[in-house]
Amino acid sequence: MKKKEKYIFGPVASRRLGLSLGVDIVPAKVCSLDCIYCQVGRTTKKTVKRREYVPIRKVLAELKARLDKGLRADYITISGSGEPTLNSKIGVLIDRIKKITDIPVAIMTNGTLLYMADVRRDCRKADVVLPSLDAADEETFEKINRPNRNISIEKSG
Repeated sequence: MKKKEKYIFGPVASRRLGLSLGVDIVPAKVCSLDCIYCQVGRTTKKTVKRREYVPIRKVLAELKARLDKGLRADYITISGSGEPTLNSKIGVLIDRIKKITDIPVAIMTNGTLLYMADVRRDCRKADVVLPSLDAADEETFEKINRPNRNISIEKSG
């Protein structure tokens, strides 16, 4: 019986990234927002606290196994079930991915933590950063994104 991967998904066709292999580095619905439209569902842990939510060594082991089987992808995309920049080891993950493959790394983020210097430093390691933008004013941001109480449009914009 084939063992199901826990942290890697796809590759999937992406309009912006071509063939994209997904990497999920936070548990389902750990996010800084609780967006009304989220396809993953309601946020179960709304936070801005960064920590190693998912063990990076296990993510890398799964990724290496896929690469060893001849994986083809245009991008390795860090995204998934919550806000990936909440994982405090995202920079380490990107560094290690770049040591084992030449496939470029992308990050899909809601952008709310980009006000933090360490998040910006980690994101700079990626080849592409794709932040989302849902609102241009605080009232709309609050209605659509239902942010953690420590997030505001001024802070995350």
